Amino acid sequence: MLAARRPDIESAFLTLVATGEFEHVTITAADLVRMAELVRTYADLPLGAVDASVIAVAERLNLTDVATLDLRHFTVVRPKHTAALNLLP
Repeated sequence: MLAARRPDIESAFLTLVATGEFEHVTITAADLVRMAELVRTYADLPLGAVDASVIAVAERLNLTDVATLDLRHFTVVRPKHTAALNLLP
């Protein structure tokens, strides 16, 4: 199932990040290496850099909860640190 783009939700999320409701983290060199690996591994989806960055950071921070409307990518990708991510609407 391909998620419909929701500019209203994306805008609200970005505003919450800007106001400090969510923590913004820096992408590390190790994250970039993992992102490249994920993009190569899941090239048939295709998995893009943004989704790969979410997965790489979740792995690094040992997070299992991910807020996304993109069920297609996040239900297929298998992170290293858990059997599957818990997808939050």
